[in-house]
Amino acid sequence: MQKRNLKIILSAVAGFYLLVSPVHNACADSWSLTSPDGRCGITVTLNEGELSYHVAREGKIVIRESAIGLQRDDEQFESGLTFKHAGRVEAQREKYELFASTQPQVDHLLNHLALEFCNTNHTSIKVDLAAGNEGVAFRYLFPGHSSIVRVVDSELTSFAIPTNASGWMQPYHAAGPYTPAYEDFFFAVAPGDPPPDSRQRALGWAFPALFHVAEADTWVLLTEAGTDPAYCACHLSTNCAGGIYRIAFPMVDETTRGYTNQFGPEPRYTLPWTMPWRVMVLGQSAGDIATETLVTDLSASSRIKDTSWIHPGRASWGWWSYPDGPFTEKMFDQFTDFAAKMGWEYTLFDAGWWKPGLKPIAAHAIAKGIMPLVWNYAADFYDPQKRAMTLDKMAAAGIHGVKVDFWCSDRQEAIVAQQALMKDASERHMIVNLHGCTIPRGWQRTWPNVLSMEAVLGDESYFYEPRYTQKAAELNTVLPFTRNAVGPMDLTPVAVSPKKYQRTTTAAHELAASIIFTSGIIHYADSPEFFGSLPPDVLQIFRDAPARWDETHCLAGKPGELAVFARRSGDCWFIAGINGTADPKVVTMDLSAFHEYRHRFAVTEAVDAKMQVDVTHLDVCLQWQHYMPARGGFILRLNK
Repeated sequence: MQKRNLKIILSAVAGFYLLVSPVHNACADSWSLTSPDGRCGITVTLNEGELSYHVAREGKIVIRESAIGLQRDDEQFESGLTFKHAGRVEAQREKYELFASTQPQVDHLLNHLALEFCNTNHTSIKVDLAAGNEGVAFRYLFPGHSSIVRVVDSELTSFAIPTNASGWMQPYHAAGPYTPAYEDFFFAVAPGDPPPDSRQRALGWAFPALFHVAEADTWVLLTEAGTDPAYCACHLSTNCAGGIYRIAFPMVDETTRGYTNQFGPEPRYTLPWTMPWRVMVLGQSAGDIATETLVTDLSASSRIKDTSWIHPGRASWGWWSYPDGPFTEKMFDQFTDFAAKMGWEYTLFDAGWWKPGLKPIAAHAIAKGIMPLVWNYAADFYDPQKRAMTLDKMAAAGIHGVKVDFWCSDRQEAIVAQQALMKDASERHMIVNLHGCTIPRGWQRTWPNVLSMEAVLGDESYFYEPRYTQKAAELNTVLPFTRNAVGPMDLTPVAVSPKKYQRTTTAAHELAASIIFTSGIIHYADSPEFFGSLPPDVLQIFRDAPARWDETHCLAGKPGELAVFARRSGDCWFIAGINGTADPKVVTMDLSAFHEYRHRFAVTEAVDAKMQVDVTHLDVCLQWQHYMPARGGFILRLNK
């Protein structure tokens, strides 16, 4: 067995900023932008009228020469381009608060450079570059002013991954009753591997896509940021030969059931037109990727001036225990009472709430000091009047937030409706949780009332997916570095009680995963009876562990194998680890940084590892070693 030495480094590092001006090479016609720390760089090249770019970290290539350009319905910007103008490098500080992230406060410096080119008709296109210490990005802009709606027919944009890299990717699904919704496994891939038909027919690869470029000693996460009503959400084309992944638009038949698409799937807008960022998050380790905030750094600032009413929190949730009802007032009140007993902030009235009606169950929650959330169907939120009426009805009943489900579309109409929901909900001081939806694209910064989104193959799969039981442990060690790295994730953890497909993870693994995953609203899946079976010290963890942490560090991360995170709330640290493999692991942890934390205990597997956990109180020591069984996990709690 291999021993893994895990160290916690909690020190302030003094940094310096180096602004690197664009370099214009008269022969190659290239322009470069480098991050403030000089490590991350992006270079755009104009060669015989065609644009391309490449990305490097510490001078080593991470993204090979890749295409830039697009085809508009009235003009093409793929060839015949000439250089017009390059702006000056501008440093922009991004300082903001996040309510659903690994980092509650962000203060980053990004360098920006604007390049302008003209096509053969002398029509301009701008390419904005951004470089931060956590990665690089670019986006397109059409300047000018016009009320004529233009359509982007296709993007030439691609990401050329070095062919000897390795990656983790998720298939993008063909349209169906419940797809696309980013609910599939992540698969270990080599660049250029075609997407498998897994839970639905694959029509490409989904964002985010994670790669390890070993020769550059770098991990890179490909995704988007700043998508707004001016564009659709995109994915990666199924044709990725040679490790070249090209941007693809949603499919013609993608739609929310009950809504009829009005246009084709291609994005359309008037001028000026600013498009989403194409983002490459860079880090030396997978753990770096898990805690970086480049996606929100590049997204629009908060549109909500007063955020004092936005409260991340924990929620009780009855659907896991009673998916088929009885949906009575007594059932909903039972989970409200459980939330109050645990000191949680919320309870969710999921499908079936209309049987008892909102007023009595909401009134009971409010009387108990619990904020109620309500499940809704996405088709009700496209029409502005119907959306307003639905939200007003909820607000009148004292509802604090909505869970809106079954969007199943990445089309521009869905983006428009989702953003309008975020805005309208904020005006009523209501939080938003999207389900059956696309991934976050920085929206948790722009609309901080968006506290969670699904877009993940979550624990409800124990009802529906026979392969989940064998693949859940592996998936759990991939998600912190892929899906959860781009935004809050409503996986509904602590799903221990037996369901249709039996778990192969231990109970300790399930409890630890709930500490590792990030969501502004944590919907704990299991029943009051299960939580009541836990040892008192363990139950207290779920009273004290918050939805919003003061500090988060990844101590060890190897996607598909191991994830260990340390998270702080006040003067208490929680360290959680999970094993994603069928082999045991010995984890050795350096705890010297915690010599002042004298009250500590470990939560590990009990004799009945599937259903029970043990608590071991620990002496103060500089090192802790733990034998983690196959698909196992642990939690360390350390208090001063």
